Amino acid sequence: MRALVVDDSSSMRYLLAEALRERRYDVTTVATGEAALRSYREQPFELVLVDWTLPGISGLDVCRVIRAEPGGEDVVLLVITGRDRPEDLSAVLDAGASDYVAKPFDPDLLRTRLMVAEREAHEAARRRESQEKLRASEAAFRALIEGSPDSVLVSREGVCVYGNPRAASYLGYPVDSIPGIRLETLFHPEERAERGARSKDCLDVGKMTPAKEMRMLRADGAVVVGECIDMPLMYAGEPATITVIRDLTERKQMQSQLLLADRMASVGTLAAGVAHELNNPLAYVLNNLRLTREELQRQSAEPELLREQIDEAIHGAERMGHIVADLKTFSRIGDERTDLVELGDTLQSSINMCWNEIRHRAELIKELGETPPVEINESRLGQVFLNVLINAAQAMPEDRLEDNRIKVRSYTSEDGWAVVEISDTGCGISEEHLNRIFDPFFTTKDISEGTGLGLAICHNIVKRVGGRISVDSEPGRGTTFRLTFPPGKRAVTKPMVRPSRTSHGPKAKVLVVDDEQLVGRSIRRALRGHEVQVLSNGNDAITTLCNGTAPDVVFCDLMMPEVSGMDVFEAVRSRCPELVDRFVFMTGGAFTPKARQFLESTTNVCVEKPFDLARIRDLVRERSQPSS
Repeated sequence: MRALVVDDSSSMRYLLAEALRERRYDVTTVATGEAALRSYREQPFELVLVDWTLPGISGLDVCRVIRAEPGGEDVVLLVITGRDRPEDLSAVLDAGASDYVAKPFDPDLLRTRLMVAEREAHEAARRRESQEKLRASEAAFRALIEGSPDSVLVSREGVCVYGNPRAASYLGYPVDSIPGIRLETLFHPEERAERGARSKDCLDVGKMTPAKEMRMLRADGAVVVGECIDMPLMYAGEPATITVIRDLTERKQMQSQLLLADRMASVGTLAAGVAHELNNPLAYVLNNLRLTREELQRQSAEPELLREQIDEAIHGAERMGHIVADLKTFSRIGDERTDLVELGDTLQSSINMCWNEIRHRAELIKELGETPPVEINESRLGQVFLNVLINAAQAMPEDRLEDNRIKVRSYTSEDGWAVVEISDTGCGISEEHLNRIFDPFFTTKDISEGTGLGLAICHNIVKRVGGRISVDSEPGRGTTFRLTFPPGKRAVTKPMVRPSRTSHGPKAKVLVVDDEQLVGRSIRRALRGHEVQVLSNGNDAITTLCNGTAPDVVFCDLMMPEVSGMDVFEAVRSRCPELVDRFVFMTGGAFTPKARQFLESTTNVCVEKPFDLARIRDLVRERSQPSS
């Protein structure tokens, strides 16, 4: 250790220096306070012994100056004095000295004082080393956090005290504006209660919370999704909570791409079968219509034969409509809304979709019992059933139709859950593969026949709604998939069915807007007795509605090129708001996010194509009734 002795008496300097050297100090001696400060500033000392009374700057002033220097708080200062009154001791301590040694001093007492000073100096050195390590650690921590690809927020008592550059970019705030923001306001309102509970658990338990996917709000109000963890830590010397948020945007996009890839693989598998299912009714629809035209050209047309041919054509068209409706169940890409879904309806649609794949391989046995509605995305549920059904069909050889069976069973379990079992009598799954069938990209098929994603995606879809999927299999005897879903909690509302009437009622003024002119013409024929105008262009519709006589009903196609039905509606709402309630939208499928969002937000009636003409007549009748 380095020691400095400051005394204007050369004999006292020598005596003290020798005492210190005996204790292995590296000693420097000076005679004045000015010299002492110069020496200290050149190279600081751990121990300073200074006489109170010095020429020029006093010993107490030397203590005050050293204490004010950087690092001076760690120096052990001993004042040498011949004074021993209580007020003298107070003056020494007030000057910042650690202790004092009274003259004339006893050698044993001096050694004791030096021993105490050494311990204090060692303690100061340890403290200084700890502080330096802490500063180095904090610097390394800050460098790590500043460069982290994840967002990092540090909060204390619910208020942010730090946010790294990634958090600022992710949430759309300037970096220097994050301190002072309440942490909960950065989360979606529906997540804030859970957010508060996680923070409390983190501090109460003192451990890291499990990763949780949560919605957050950017400064511009946009919603982003991140995976959050919280952990307690010391920040700036005080307890705090660090929240690490991993942006899931790319992962969500990848998941969507994988879902689309698997869905496209399923559609590819079913394309030929769907075409076959459509071509059959299409063939007899066209044949019957052609025969009817031929029959009408003959003078001896038979009414009963005409009626039979037309009825069969209608039946075929309805059959094609059902096929298209089943296809729409699987075409809602990007739509993640959940609704209360009847499992039986979606299961039947899935069977219809892959019927051509099933019927050439196996006999289908259905035992569909009552099940509670399930809160799930119907398109995702259909994808689950479709994947399992196709796997069941493809597990059996095509040339053994009489031996192959696929059994589809649905029922309600004792605890009130909905259960669907899909069994086959196919080749079964070996034990070594059974534990891996839900792993992404695992497949026993040829690479050209499957992505290995189907069952992994099914597992995730079922698990996401709190359900379970399990499999029992025995090689050579077959496989059973069991899908279990919790009952939905929302109330089921059934649409009110209105009885159709054939009378036209009062004459109404009707405008039909559809880019497919044959649709408009068919509605005009159905509404004989009413005044019907048909337009095929959105711009013409806007001009007619805003400048002409107001119609009682506007049947408007939702999806049209150039100017859509939504554009027509918005233009009329801004210029003739009294007409907006007269719109009835027609759609063959809202296949864009904008269209789906519009249908969710509008209160106007929407009819699906192909529509029932009786429904069209009823809508006109309701709007043409004279007001009471």
